[in-house]
Amino acid sequence: MTRSNEPEAPSAADRARVAFRRRFGAEPTQVASAPGRVNLIGEHVDYTQGIVLPFAIDPRAAIAIGPGIDHRSVFVAEDLAISVEYSGAPISVADPSPDHRFANHLLGVIHASGGTSERPLNLLVTSDIPIGAGLSSSAAVEVSLGAALAAFMGRPADPHTLAKHAQTAEHDFVGTPCGIMDMLISAAGIAGSALRIDCRDLRLTPVAMPSPKEAVVLIVDSGVTHRLSDGGYADRRDSCERVQSMLAGSLRDASLESLSDVEISERDRKRATHVIEENARVNAAVAALEAGDLPVLGEILLDGHRSLRDLFEVSIPELDCIVDTAAELRGDGCFGARMTGGGFGGSAILLVAPTAAETVRRTVEQRFAAIYGRTPTSMMVQACEGVRLES
Repeated sequence: MTRSNEPEAPSAADRARVAFRRRFGAEPTQVASAPGRVNLIGEHVDYTQGIVLPFAIDPRAAIAIGPGIDHRSVFVAEDLAISVEYSGAPISVADPSPDHRFANHLLGVIHASGGTSERPLNLLVTSDIPIGAGLSSSAAVEVSLGAALAAFMGRPADPHTLAKHAQTAEHDFVGTPCGIMDMLISAAGIAGSALRIDCRDLRLTPVAMPSPKEAVVLIVDSGVTHRLSDGGYADRRDSCERVQSMLAGSLRDASLESLSDVEISERDRKRATHVIEENARVNAAVAALEAGDLPVLGEILLDGHRSLRDLFEVSIPELDCIVDTAAELRGDGCFGARMTGGGFGGSAILLVAPTAAETVRRTVEQRFAAIYGRTPTSMMVQACEGVRLES
């Protein structure tokens, strides 16, 4: 668990700058960083024009960028010790690479943003965001590249454009038919606030998070790495789209009663029910935050997890163990918990009274270790700002 008295490690941006200089023998032209995210509530609704309530978190990914030399483009994932080299400008690389998945995120953003005027590029990526933990490490990389690339080319870059380019990269080069939530919160995050994002018109409404004296957010990583491009995510999106085609409209506008009027499979009905009820949970969570009612907010989180487990079927036993243990601690300092992210692995979010954080963490870790034979990693996070150019 991350502790406040530990020596402060170099930021992802600082590490990117130093590693770029060491790798390429020159200073980067631009460095940008973008945060990971936690979705407080509103899971698997963004691709049906729903509403979500994420916030950007302090762990960040960073990109250092500079001109290539000798007509070569080199992409380096410093933390993974991976390097990929292309002849000429990366815009000339038309197809994703089956062997170097990390490079596809970068190539996709370059293509989506309109290229680099046929200029070779050197890119170096670092990150503090755990990969596969459901905290949107890939979105942070894509958004930070979009910002660095725009500055490198002397182009304007607003959060909505950066998010759309990152989403296009996921669709066209990575193969994940995701919604826009992860990219947009990484681009537009506000310190101290979650953002209510209307995924129909992309309107952003800040919602203040509890103060650190009222509650802290504990993230517990199940240790099961998820990959949303492996098929489970697309299968659930297909379910939602089948139901929407029968309703001739978005699930955002549907009711539970309207589902009874169409002939759909029981599996599709369960998944559509989750989406309809999840949108209502987002509005209820906003109201609870504005009222400062943390016990109600905690129950909303638990209800959301039950829905993701039983109706949308994207939880796993490890996440259920974390959330169930947290639920048993309600009244003893834990307000509530749920899995966060697309599912099939990743992390759970726990909303905890600050005085009980260490006890809750220890209890969850001990229960998990007793069942699975290993101790999960955990960290405190807070709502932070979105993408930025680093001086």
